[in-house]
Amino acid sequence: MGLAQRIKEMPPAYFSMVMATGIIGIGFSLQGWPLLAKIFLLLNLSIFSALIAANIYRFVRFYTDIKADFHSYERGPGFLTIIAACCIVGNQFVLIGFDPVIAIILLSFAGAVWLFLAYGLFFSLTVAHQKKSLKDGINGGWLLFVVALQAISGLTTLIARGDENLIFISLCFFSVGALFYLYIMSLIIYRMSFFELHAAELGAPYWINMGATAITVLAGCMLMHFAGVLPVIAEITPYLKGIVVLFWAAGTWWIPLLLLLGVWKHVIKKVKVPLTAQGYDPGYWSLVFPIGMYSVSTFRLNEVLHISFLPFISTCFCLFAVAAWAVVMTGFLRKLFNSAQKG
Repeated sequence: MGLAQRIKEMPPAYFSMVMATGIIGIGFSLQGWPLLAKIFLLLNLSIFSALIAANIYRFVRFYTDIKADFHSYERGPGFLTIIAACCIVGNQFVLIGFDPVIAIILLSFAGAVWLFLAYGLFFSLTVAHQKKSLKDGINGGWLLFVVALQAISGLTTLIARGDENLIFISLCFFSVGALFYLYIMSLIIYRMSFFELHAAELGAPYWINMGATAITVLAGCMLMHFAGVLPVIAEITPYLKGIVVLFWAAGTWWIPLLLLLGVWKHVIKKVKVPLTAQGYDPGYWSLVFPIGMYSVSTFRLNEVLHISFLPFISTCFCLFAVAAWAVVMTGFLRKLFNSAQKG
């Protein structure tokens, strides 16, 4: 398969590779490992640039395929990964100590794309003549709506520098994201519980069930850092603490179940793991990101609540995320190498 054909078939959610690489870099920054954080920023910028170039080429050359993806129940939400990817890269720049101008540009672009995608995707699915059933139409990828909202909220808070207007906007994005998690998660649990799921269907995107809670925790904790700047934040701090504890506990609950389902998929049902070229699938980046985000959100939660065991959990999951990233990256490189040899 040639490069052009691979780009033609490239899933819109491939920017989850940027999200996964970036969240590990953010974890390194928070854990006090600045050299690794800078290395992962440089690596992520190269991945980000390559994906932007590939998507521009795909838009120009294969517009009909992009249009079909946009109207797809399965692939359409994947476009939202570009929003989260921009925000994650922006966070990396700020946390390493670079001038926030680049982060502001990335946030502005992410906000513009969010306006188009968030309303465009819902409008497209609402007015569609042939709609899919809940069984065939929904999966964990739909929670990218939540991830995109909370990614914008988190970066907005980070670069606000005490600006009351920006912090209030961030609070609104956080609130809508938390609400949409409840909406979408109810449907996903119903789909998982009352309809048959095959091993191939139970992919890594279901880890977003946990990742969406983790990024909600992160966005809420970032808001609480500015309780002394904006009176409304100070007034609702007890509410915010309750929300972030609720979402952190919900995300923690998901982890053992997702691990059990992973064992069922790869050990019992013999689905290949992403370490091999045959087992690699771009969707596995959607597994790495939630693990890294859980580490980062737990670190920020400890800054708010000061619970003694949270830093240990954060460090452990940072290392787990690095291991998962290495496994998926190995599969990606092997598949890339094999494709180059065949090409």
